[in-house]
Amino acid sequence: MRVLSADLWEPAPGLLITWDVTPGAGQVPEPAPITFNQRNHLLGTAHGEPSVWITAAFDVEGPVDVLALEEAFRDLVARHPGLQTEAVRRPPGQASDVGLVRHDPGTLVWQLADGPVTRTVAATREHLVGELGRRCAPFGYPAFLPAVISRPDRSTVLLGMDHLHTDAWSTTVVVDELAAAYAEHARYAAARVPALAGAVAAGAAGFGNVAGARPTVVVRPTAAAASALPVVGPAYVGVDDPRLATWHGFLRERGWALPTFPLPLGVPDGERVPQRTVVRSLADSATAGAVAGRAAGAGASTSAAVLATFARAVADLGGPTVLETLLPVHTRADETAHRAVGWHTTTVPLRIEVDAPVPAGARAGMITDTVTDIAIAATGKALRAARELSAVPLQQLVETLPHPLRFPRRDIFQVSYLDYRRLPGHAAAAERRAHHVSAATRADDLQVWVSRTDDGLAVRARMPRTDVAVRTVDALLDRWADHLAELATG
Repeated sequence: MRVLSADLWEPAPGLLITWDVTPGAGQVPEPAPITFNQRNHLLGTAHGEPSVWITAAFDVEGPVDVLALEEAFRDLVARHPGLQTEAVRRPPGQASDVGLVRHDPGTLVWQLADGPVTRTVAATREHLVGELGRRCAPFGYPAFLPAVISRPDRSTVLLGMDHLHTDAWSTTVVVDELAAAYAEHARYAAARVPALAGAVAAGAAGFGNVAGARPTVVVRPTAAAASALPVVGPAYVGVDDPRLATWHGFLRERGWALPTFPLPLGVPDGERVPQRTVVRSLADSATAGAVAGRAAGAGASTSAAVLATFARAVADLGGPTVLETLLPVHTRADETAHRAVGWHTTTVPLRIEVDAPVPAGARAGMITDTVTDIAIAATGKALRAARELSAVPLQQLVETLPHPLRFPRRDIFQVSYLDYRRLPGHAAAAERRAHHVSAATRADDLQVWVSRTDDGLAVRARMPRTDVAVRTVDALLDRWADHLAELATG
């Protein structure tokens, strides 16, 4: 899975085909539970924040079989309750300004529409980004866009989703299930409807009017599309739970403010500017493997080594020797939730000590400007303790704070780590040319996502597009990669 943002996306041109999905006439959706992240996201959008969409994209061979792909999209929506939900504004006087309702997937109406034939990457990107921004806005149903770029040799399937519906893990599930369902339906499409299949293939190959060639077809979900249960977040902990006290202590020491990136980014307080995205390799496969071995020897995970080297790089550039940040962690508690599609993450606080204390009996001078096994072990311990805090619902945290939570910036300084080798569909991701593409909006802080794949370690960094941020973050990423290389060879 390649992780990037819309400003770096290079979709090849072709015939752009989309689907309009609408609830059936007279259908009344049922109330659905809403998570803390979803509520905050919707409140931000209601107050003018830009749409934040995430697109799962992958390639299939040849011109697209439109009927088979529609069936695959239908199966996916029928299977996942998260894709059946709609964000609604509540009338004044209710407990919350926003909420969710859930539609019966069997009553949804799907209508195919072919769009323009693009001739350049720039035109393709411009059209798709415009459609995704318009169609994936969270209020109204659906907040997702099924689409495909059909080409004679190789087509690209896309499902754009507002963040309301998805997270990074979910994009891997979407790619894996859509690809499998499309392949299954395509095998039988020509035999079931040979005339239609021929018309679709001919139209797609010549970039013709595919929608006009297609009669109305009623497609029923297959057995594989049985609804999955929604993922339920953690229950409230006791008021005397030490994990709740730890969260409170972290915020108390910061004056009830969330952490911010400690190096200059060149954005005046209270302002946001267009974001800049950097996607680059941090370590190749061999280096990543050596880092993993070094971390294991210190009794820690690869993610602990990645975080320790990140904190060291920040300190190298004048940052603190104790880095405070937020860490997204998933809330998929069991195997049933492994293939859930939705926003199933929470956030925990993390402190990373750059210069860990030297234990008694250690030789003098062993702490240097490189990252030591002691620092990795300390980060591993801090990481394990931080993940324990995911049991505390964020809603409960906010409700129990003695002072209002302060947000010095609109963005949250966070560092995310995800090992895609452990997620659904990884083995086929490279062959499918699987992509996770996020919207490019505005920024006032640094956000970092680290991905581990068979190719090694890669990073996507999102930051303000200022000269100061460019110098700061480019230098930071260089130092980070250097420290990882040092770990691998030390």
